[in-house]
Amino acid sequence: MKNSKGRLVKGLGLVGMLALCLLLTGCVVPPADIDTSGNYVVTDNNPPFQTLGPTITNTPYTPPTNTPAPTMPPYSPVVTNVPSQNQGGVSPIIPNNQITAIITPQVIITTQTTPTPEASSSTTLKNGSTGDEVRQMQQRLKELGYLKGSADGDFGAATEAAVKAFQAQNGLSVDGKAGTATLNKLYSSSAVRAASLSTTNTPKPTATPFTSFKVGDTGSEVRRMQQRLRELGYLHGSADGDFGSATEEAVRLFQKQNGLKVDGKAGNATLNLLYSSAAKRATATATPTAKPTATPKADDLDYYLDLGTSGSKVRTLQNRLIALGWLDGEADGSYGNATEYAVKAFQKRYSSLWDDGVAGPDTLKIIYGAGAATTITPAASIGMTLQQGDSNEAVRAMQKRLKELGFYDRTADGSFGGVTKSSVIAFQTANGLSATGVANVNTLNKLYSASAKDADHLKDEENAKNEEDSSTSTKPNDNPTDVDDVIVGGYTTLRWGDKGPEVKKLQEALKNRGYYSGKLDSTFGSGVYAAIKAFQKQYGLKVDGIAGPATQILLYGSSSSSNDTSTSLKKGSSGTKVRNLQYVLYELGYYDGAINGQYGDTTADAVRAFQINNNLSPVDGVAGSKTLKVLYSGDAKGATASSAASYDTLSKGSKGTLVVELQESLYALGYLGEVTGEFDSATVEAVKNFQRRNNLTVNGKADQATQRVLYGGSPKPAW
Repeated sequence: MKNSKGRLVKGLGLVGMLALCLLLTGCVVPPADIDTSGNYVVTDNNPPFQTLGPTITNTPYTPPTNTPAPTMPPYSPVVTNVPSQNQGGVSPIIPNNQITAIITPQVIITTQTTPTPEASSSTTLKNGSTGDEVRQMQQRLKELGYLKGSADGDFGAATEAAVKAFQAQNGLSVDGKAGTATLNKLYSSSAVRAASLSTTNTPKPTATPFTSFKVGDTGSEVRRMQQRLRELGYLHGSADGDFGSATEEAVRLFQKQNGLKVDGKAGNATLNLLYSSAAKRATATATPTAKPTATPKADDLDYYLDLGTSGSKVRTLQNRLIALGWLDGEADGSYGNATEYAVKAFQKRYSSLWDDGVAGPDTLKIIYGAGAATTITPAASIGMTLQQGDSNEAVRAMQKRLKELGFYDRTADGSFGGVTKSSVIAFQTANGLSATGVANVNTLNKLYSASAKDADHLKDEENAKNEEDSSTSTKPNDNPTDVDDVIVGGYTTLRWGDKGPEVKKLQEALKNRGYYSGKLDSTFGSGVYAAIKAFQKQYGLKVDGIAGPATQILLYGSSSSSNDTSTSLKKGSSGTKVRNLQYVLYELGYYDGAINGQYGDTTADAVRAFQINNNLSPVDGVAGSKTLKVLYSGDAKGATASSAASYDTLSKGSKGTLVVELQESLYALGYLGEVTGEFDSATVEAVKNFQRRNNLTVNGKADQATQRVLYGGSPKPAW
């Protein structure tokens, strides 16, 4: 018994010693360090076993099979051998509850957010490219904020715009193609992120971030820039789309006033600030002023100035009228119709003066007097050309004059829109001028002259011509002839002398688009003829005044039926469908042969030219279904479409300056509540509502037909 007790005491003592040893050697793992998934987790400075002299194995660490190694084709992930931080290289995670330490170099596969591979010298991604390389590029563009939407591996218009924006922001050559230099910069850590897009409604950010303008440049973007410079008070001439010396001086003044480099060139920095709300307006010191002219003494005002006179006295008078606000432009020393009309408007303010437009002694004394009447609305403009899109006091004065003559029946708001354009066309037609809808110097001089013919004269002339419609000798020399039976998309050819509901529908469409201002009398007369010619010129069609199927398809913004396109025509084909094809190609300016229904070399060449100009492939001269669908649609481009209005189709997912323009126009017409710069679901619905209201094909896409009505005609508002 005594021995048993002794053995028990010894056994308890041994157990106690063992427990103490275990505690001292650290074999007990605290609960906080146990991973409930079944794997031990080693914390810093707290290994569950002795770290000196562990068992070494050459077995590499294998990551869990449920976590595949990331791949970013065609650029491989960076694989880095990183030595262990503690002595012996303990692997931080030991799977399957293994107690034995595995000492091995740690292999880490990293998926970098900003990969830095060198692009192959042969790699060039561009519009039309597809695949994983495009998808990876799109993902990187999305990371940097240049692209929204999905990375679908399809290099389309939105991706091309994103590449251009990236190139511009990163000082690369802007061509929209992702070559070696672009890809290397894109995947580098030094790639500059996209600047945030302003969503304000004003001012209108019409210049793209990669556009630069200088003396000699022309176009609509230059005109918009000039309009903005006029708004801010830096430019006092017309916004004519021609970057000349006056525009260069205005840009210099803007740059100086806003702390930019003064070089007279409208580069990225200048344009971005110009269209921003932070742009400073011109001050008195920044605005160029005319050289002071001596005011004639009252005793010396004993002469008469009237239409046709010229010289220093006329220039002095013009400068005085400009200073008083009655005349706009730069004094040229020539007493033209604009000066005459400005004098006449001034005289109407005084009951003691005859409003005859002659600047005699009585008129001159008051004009040069200290209390001479002023106005903020110039009566006329010297040497100024006004066109659609302009917005200023000169337009307001022109609208008032057109209203006096009966050509304009709206409010004189100073905005040159579609209705104003149609009024100018009507005035030009009545007065024997070229009916372009652009109010050039000749048009304005005639408009402000006493010999200007009013709208009643145009109506009398049209009625007289309509009475003679039964005689073919009074009709325009139509070419080609005998094509009245050509029917495409349900549209038949309409021409001078035709009458009926189809003509009335034509008149309504021309009026809605701003080309016609006459009566809806269902008669194809001189007014409709002039309007059709103006429309055809605007859209690159054959300017013959005949409303053929192609003209009507473009006018109505519609497309042909499957009956017109479910065929394939080629050399050797003949019949009605070939005849229809030939006539539409003639209307679009591609075909000048006989409309005979025989598909020969001339027809094939015309089809080939159409395919080239409309980016169709293959270019084979065969009018297949694909070619016919474009040919008989509102998106068909005429042979001279480069000089006419042409718009890129915008759809859901598109973004950028063009989308901002679209949204601002929809916002102004009441279809959209917010400008975001992205073609989102709200924009799709707004476009659909606009299309319904304006009798267009409802597809939610801002195609050419939709944009032509929105920008180029007289669109109907939402209300």
